[in-house]
Order: sequence, then C-alpha cells, then structure tokens
Amino acid sequence: MTTVETTRLERWLGRILGWGTAASAALLAAGLLVALSGAAPGFAASLSNAGLVILMATPLARVVASVGEYLLERDWLFASLTGTVLLILLGSLVVAAR
Repeated sequence: MTTVETTRLERWLGRILGWGTAASAALLAAGLLVALSGAAPGFAASLSNAGLVILMATPLARVVASVGEYLLERDWLFASLTGTVLLILLGSLVVAAR
C-alpha cells in the first residue's frame, strides 16, 4: 500500500467517523433539549434513539469503507481480514436484533 492510498483511506475514515460522531451528538443533544423542555416526549425519545443508532452504525460504516478500499487496492489479505471483522459485526447485529 502506497502513502497516497493510505492517506486517501485515512481521509475517508476520518470523514466517516467525524460526520457520524457530529450527527449523533447533534441528535442526542436535540433529544435532550426536547426532553428537558417537557414537550413531545415521544419525539425526544425518537431523536435520542436516532442519535444512538448513528453512533453505533458509525464504526460499521468505517469497516465497510475499509473493505471497499482494500478491494479497490487489491490488497487481498487486508480485504479478507476486514471482511471477517465485517461479518462478525453483522452477525452480532443479527443476534442482537432477535
């Protein structure tokens, strides 16, 4: 893997983690503000739940982006290792949903 490819992957991962964290924090803060105001408790819970889902989905999106980048680079070892991590994450998501 060359330095340019590493930099591109790191930029993508930084963007994913940054945007996911910012969106999650904004939704959680909005949910808290709505809950503290006492208006629309169902809406506050929905905002908070959306924030938590985004917070949990952010690392998953990072792994998906890593798999895609490694496949584009034809780095089969890292693609298979990261793909294994992705399968484990998806498997745990399926088990938790039951």
